[in-house]
Amino acid sequence: MLHYGSRILKAAAVALIMSGTPALADEILDVRLGGRDIGSLDPAKTKTGDDEFVALQIFNSLVAPPRGTLNMALDQLQPQLAERWEISDDKKTWTFYLRPGVKWQKGYGEVSAEDVKFSYERQLDPDLGGVHGASFKDIDTIEVIDPLTVRFNLKQGNAFFHAQALTPGFGRFIVPKAAVEELGEDFDTNPVGSGPFEMVEYQPQEGITLKAHEDYFLGRPPMEELHFHYIPDNNAATIAFIGGELDLTSGQRTPEWVDQVTKAVPDAQLIALSPGSLQFLHLNMTVPPLDDVRVRKALAYGIDRSAWAKVFGEISGPLETIVPQSFYGAIPLDMVPEDLRYEYNPEKARELLAEAGFPDGFSIDAIISERDDYLTNMLMVQDMVRAIGVEINLQVSDHATYHANLREDRGTIVELSTGIAPSAPAVINEFLHSAAAVGKPSALRNFSHYGDVGGSVDELVEAAVSETDTQKQLELLYEAQLQILRDVPVIPKQTARLVSVVQGEIDLGYEPVGGFGQHEFATARRVEN
Repeated sequence: MLHYGSRILKAAAVALIMSGTPALADEILDVRLGGRDIGSLDPAKTKTGDDEFVALQIFNSLVAPPRGTLNMALDQLQPQLAERWEISDDKKTWTFYLRPGVKWQKGYGEVSAEDVKFSYERQLDPDLGGVHGASFKDIDTIEVIDPLTVRFNLKQGNAFFHAQALTPGFGRFIVPKAAVEELGEDFDTNPVGSGPFEMVEYQPQEGITLKAHEDYFLGRPPMEELHFHYIPDNNAATIAFIGGELDLTSGQRTPEWVDQVTKAVPDAQLIALSPGSLQFLHLNMTVPPLDDVRVRKALAYGIDRSAWAKVFGEISGPLETIVPQSFYGAIPLDMVPEDLRYEYNPEKARELLAEAGFPDGFSIDAIISERDDYLTNMLMVQDMVRAIGVEINLQVSDHATYHANLREDRGTIVELSTGIAPSAPAVINEFLHSAAAVGKPSALRNFSHYGDVGGSVDELVEAAVSETDTQKQLELLYEAQLQILRDVPVIPKQTARLVSVVQGEIDLGYEPVGGFGQHEFATARRVEN
């Protein structure tokens, strides 16, 4: 049985509990969500990986990287709602030709260029309350050329526009204008998309049921239903997977967890996505004493980043600067001066604190999610900086509440673990552009307020994305990363491969090697071992 909190879901009764039309057990896929409840399934408002996981099954984007990868090379882009596209030489005009006859779920007609225009323009509306608007800040106008042709005119050339604004996830899904306008706020929990599965039922703090979209333009999915279960406790999810009550679950990103599950379920398929999540700390520069660069540097020197590899083993990867070395535009490590590498030096940290007026250190409150990777990371940081005289008083909440509080700018030392498109501009614009600072209508995930209250690399990155000379483009991106290291608005810790396990009889229909941890189920089926 699935035990979590005071709730119990019996696997034999899942179809009756979660759906008014029971499906055969071999046509159901049972999937764990690690949070406690939904935030919003409206693509303009999704904040957590759980919400994105469900949205991925319901919606489509214009284009996508090859399945199971994060390959954002322009010549590798795959059609989704767009069957072909044209990009001007200066990268300012992007024209998309939609597939004809793509049907919205629940009788809302066919996908049109007007729906695409609406999907993007609503996110640029500050009254919507969306959270992804800064991803689309380069859009000047959107034209409907004809019912199946839409054109994006950018304010300046942007060679990364596809990775920033067009591929699956984080606000880039297309929604039906008619359904959004008719349903209003109900669209948050009763979404309508064009994807392989459509919404059936949502039970608060219990789960979500989706059913196959019969008219899906790429073919009806083999699975009749998807049952997503909210199980925040990792031990409960692990027991449920070992007992065969879950077909797929994420788990603790530790070698011990991987060993435990694969020994208990020998035919289980382990999925470890690289580079996985970028894990770093945002230092809220509006909160004293974090407004002092000497204090921020002291914290950087006081954190031993080599500890993550020792604790997490093969699941851990290096993150020497904010941009992983495998991402396009990452500054080569041999170009980073020694004084900007912030190698562990508690004595140097204490000297900087004393220089900043804190010879005995200081105490600061910080919120943190109960989710295992967030809490484990923050407990490690708490223990390390205690040695330099800094006491972090942690206030633990569930994951959805944590993210909601971050959006209200209640974070001080902010732990974040997330995937993102693999390029330097994507990382910097998401977390360090002034327009992305929380509290602004265009906010993304700049919890440090970098560029807003101190320091800035906005102009460097904007010049880089519009630069057509590759060498000059890279030089601009390198300088931006050096400036970030000088200002220390964030402290990188590690990349953590996203780990999940799938029962042996489940074939996803593709090989997942890179991504954000949200798997596609459009082609998933049960097969005989």
